[in-house]
Amino acid sequence: MRDAIARSRWSRWGGILAALALASAVRVGAQEPPEMPEPPEPPSDPAEALKGLNIRAGETHDGDIYRFAPSVNIEGTQDGDLYAWAPSVRISGVVTGDVFAAGSQLDITGQVHKSVRAAGANVIIDGIVDGNVLVTGGSLVLGSKAHVKGNVSAFAGQLTHHGVVDGSLSFTGGTAILGGKVLEDAELIADAIQVEPGARIEGDISYSTRKRMDDELRAIAGGEVSFDETPSRKKAEKEERESSLRPSTFGVGKWIAFYVASLLFGCAMLALFRDHEPKVTETIRTDALRSAGVGFVSILVTIAVILSSILLITIPFVVVYLLAYLVAVYLAKIPVAVWLGRTALGAVHRPGGPYLALAVGLAILYLIFMLPFLIGVLAQGAAALLGLGAMTTTYLAHRQMRKAAVAAAAAGTATAPPSAAVS
Repeated sequence: MRDAIARSRWSRWGGILAALALASAVRVGAQEPPEMPEPPEPPSDPAEALKGLNIRAGETHDGDIYRFAPSVNIEGTQDGDLYAWAPSVRISGVVTGDVFAAGSQLDITGQVHKSVRAAGANVIIDGIVDGNVLVTGGSLVLGSKAHVKGNVSAFAGQLTHHGVVDGSLSFTGGTAILGGKVLEDAELIADAIQVEPGARIEGDISYSTRKRMDDELRAIAGGEVSFDETPSRKKAEKEERESSLRPSTFGVGKWIAFYVASLLFGCAMLALFRDHEPKVTETIRTDALRSAGVGFVSILVTIAVILSSILLITIPFVVVYLLAYLVAVYLAKIPVAVWLGRTALGAVHRPGGPYLALAVGLAILYLIFMLPFLIGVLAQGAAALLGLGAMTTTYLAHRQMRKAAVAAAAAGTATAPPSAAVS
């Protein structure tokens, strides 16, 4: 029973945390921070929070919704805000409040009376949004029936616009396809911009692309057209650096300094937690995939915590949490280095203690980190995820064992005969 209640509470607070993360993303326009919503009542069934949500046509749900679910489908009326973390979110009805969504697919063909903030692989809006739209993800499509009465900000791989935006349009990403109307200014930072028949921007256009297209944009602009080559030039320079054969932009000397610093911190860490080191390295060796998954989840939770700083009361907690997490990320490569060093020493039949394994493992890691073509960057990320996950998994297992030991000791005391207790 206690486990069921605990799962229910975690589902509830997890929904609130994800919603706060989306709500406090990059703000569009000058808006007042929303008031903190009251947490919903826990469901009577512990599994209810994980079921799909479906409001059928003709039905009305009163109050805000916070939901982790396989799918969310609003065909009727949601009278309040919608906080949804689901692979598929479809709104063909009406949401009278704000929409905060995270998932693989978001489709809005109905009406949202306030703003939409979404993080997803694909976001399609072919309905009416009375407020602003903020999207981060793979793609944003504004269909021919889309009407956004506020501003649109998109940070995505592709933007396709065939609707109407009453406010301004801001896009940063890969390709921008313009075929709709924007009644105010547009700011476009993209690899490429495609202009289709019917496109019109009534205000000024500020853009940056690999290829200048002043004439094409002047034909659809009601105001001035300006080209900023800084973003595209910086991107080209970055690609040129990455394609070079130099070990690293930092230089070999700085990598050596990083190695020495990591070695010193690692030795101190081993001295403090030497009893736990075998468990952590064994977790990496036997369950690396699960450890990396736990590390990735920790990043999502950290992003949510940071973005929740929209609430002033949470700012001190966010600062402390962020500092602790950055230290953990920096130290995460230590157990990975020890495991890698033990593996390398074992391969050459050279046994050694944890300090020697640390020195050898860090040397191998930093040689990998120096590789070009993004290999080094990916290796750093993988090491951080693996180390974070292994440390977290080991800590949780250790904590569970301590609780079990305390519970067993308490049970033994409770069942002991009175004579034994007196003696």
